[in-house]
Amino acid sequence: MNPIKVPGMKPGVFSRVAVTTAAILFLILTAPAIAEDKIVTQETLLDRIQIEDLLIRYYVDISSGSGHNLSQNFTEDAVFDVNGMIARGREAIAKMYGGLDEENAHVGNRLHMLLNNPIISVDGDTATVWAIWSGVLNEDISKPPVMVDQGREYSELVKREGRWYFKKRYITSDSNLPPVWKDTYKPRKFR
Repeated sequence: MNPIKVPGMKPGVFSRVAVTTAAILFLILTAPAIAEDKIVTQETLLDRIQIEDLLIRYYVDISSGSGHNLSQNFTEDAVFDVNGMIARGREAIAKMYGGLDEENAHVGNRLHMLLNNPIISVDGDTATVWAIWSGVLNEDISKPPVMVDQGREYSELVKREGRWYFKKRYITSDSNLPPVWKDTYKPRKFR
């Protein structure tokens, strides 16, 4: 194979310039992805466990239809965006939860929310989470479970007085969109 010759350039210089340019482009294009996910260390392991516990309790409370005040998991000035329907602040978030009926939210005593593939990155008193959620309905003890919906979430959290809270939370449905979000839904990607 003959090397590429560029008029006025010494042989081999073009190859070195091309390789250097490719390496620089690779670093520029991958830098945000590398910087996004933090490696779990001994210092961040407890925080990561606490965040995962918060997420699991959140979905257990949603699944049970219990009267837990889910807005208490948010900061006072939090932004909660479910399929484009936005609530700002705890009071508005509590109102949003209160306005979701069983038909629209697929809530019931036999619905279980599963949280999968969480990517939790902790950086001091802030953190981000990306995960997949799935709603599984158990209609009858003699029937197999049925997946009723699935989607993704992205959250930004802050730690205050030793406890983690949602600062910004984005929930996006990928299937079986409840009617309440039909008009506000827009496909989104956070990863």
